[in-house]
Amino acid sequence: MRFRSLAAVSALLFAALPSFAADNSRDWKAGTLLETEKQEVHQGSTKRTNTEGTVKDKGKKADYSQTTTSTTTDDKDTFQVYTIEGDGKTYIARERLLFPWSKPANVTVGETVKYSVQKNTLYLLDDDGKQNKAGISKVSVSQGQQERK
Repeated sequence: MRFRSLAAVSALLFAALPSFAADNSRDWKAGTLLETEKQEVHQGSTKRTNTEGTVKDKGKKADYSQTTTSTTTDDKDTFQVYTIEGDGKTYIARERLLFPWSKPANVTVGETVKYSVQKNTLYLLDDDGKQNKAGISKVSVSQGQQERK
């Protein structure tokens, strides 16, 4: 009985695997990377205040002194912006670099890149085979397409 339920569960899992794999398959297209740019966007600032106090005993009374230090830090988000021309359209997409040590896609300007568009997201396949996800901020008709009309 135990063996049959285990076999049924594993058969169900193996049947579900192709549906998970289908989610990762993308319709890859070839395009030309026209330019790439790193942008830092100011998001605000953070102010920190530190106060230190000291008390000196002087017999029947005490002297109190304090020192206050304030520091202001600018908060910035870093984006890598890609301009890709392909399939009659030019896409401008921004990849958010989450950490200071995050690296953008390993791509070369002027070379052919593989990309996929799904809704408002552009997936870029870099030279290392890594998929990078970027939000599309602008789509325009390529100049070659405008001249044909």
